[in-house]
Amino acid sequence: VLIGMGAVILNHAQVGAGSLVAARALVTEGMVVPPGSLVVGIPGTVKPLRAAQLERIRRNAQNYVDLGALYLKRAAEA
Repeated sequence: VLIGMGAVILNHAQVGAGSLVAARALVTEGMVVPPGSLVVGIPGTVKPLRAAQLERIRRNAQNYVDLGALYLKRAAEA
């Protein structure tokens, strides 16, 4: 799951695995977002993600993890 900057997720909402909540989107109270979906807007509207989009999200998330590990390693060496 990737939560965009400034997004708001209210109580009892559920965001399914592999989903993306766009920046400034509002996931309303009790909303259920199916796996592999995109939520955009206020209030949030659910849209399906294509396989290519899901793969891009996965790659971008892995890049964040890899960069974090690199920064920690370099900080320890300094």
